[in-house]
Order: sequence, then structure tokens, then C-alpha cells
Amino acid sequence: MPASNELTLEQRRAKHALEKVKSIRDKKYESKFRSYVERLPSMIVMNGLGQAMAFELACAELGKTENRTSEMEAHNELYKIVESWLKECKVYPNGNLIESIVENEQETYIRAQAESLAYLEWLKKFSQAYLKQ
Repeated sequence: MPASNELTLEQRRAKHALEKVKSIRDKKYESKFRSYVERLPSMIVMNGLGQAMAFELACAELGKTENRTSEMEAHNELYKIVESWLKECKVYPNGNLIESIVENEQETYIRAQAESLAYLEWLKKFSQAYLKQ
């Protein structure tokens, strides 16, 4: 049991998700981001964390520096947020998320997938509460 001044893992998930959602408010891609957050958990369940995050990365088109669309920015932001949470909660503490997924053992991958789904529940709820549809 955590000390009285320590946050539980669930509280840390919620705090991180709330901070990230609030940072997206009033950005041109906020409604796209909300939509992508709502569908990412089902993509993870159907295809696995690696495939779902590779999809987000592909849609972000990071190699394209000119004429970036709000869709690209929303996918990129979602990828970065999931990556930052998995670093913060120390499932994949080092390096790039995709590289960590392909370079680590299956047990860590399964843990990362479960943690991502738990985190995305908070991100989804806060997106629905704070971001435009």
C-alpha cells in the first residue's frame, strides 16, 4: 500500500492523461485527436500494441515536413503520449517505443499492452470531457 502522500498507479495514470489532454485543448487537431483516442483501444485489442502504434506512427508521416495536416499532428501526438506514459511508468523506460516493442521480450510486451489499455481509458474519458467532438 502506498504511503499517504504517494499516488497510486491509477492516480498517476489519471494525472498524466489529464495533463496531456489539457495540453491539446484549442489546438487545431483536438477533435481528430479525440476520435483517434476513442478507437485506439479497440485497435490494440484486435491487432496488438505494436501494430496499433506502428499504424499511429505511419499516419503521423513524420518524414513529411511540409503541408502537415491536423490528422498527422493528431496521430503523432497520440503516439508520443502513449510512448511518454510507458516511459513514465517504466514499462519501456528507455528509447523509442517501436524499438522497445521489437527489442524486448514478450512478457514486457504483454505488460505494455495491458498498461496502455488501462491508461487509454483515462485518456479517452478526459478527451471526451475536455476536447471538442
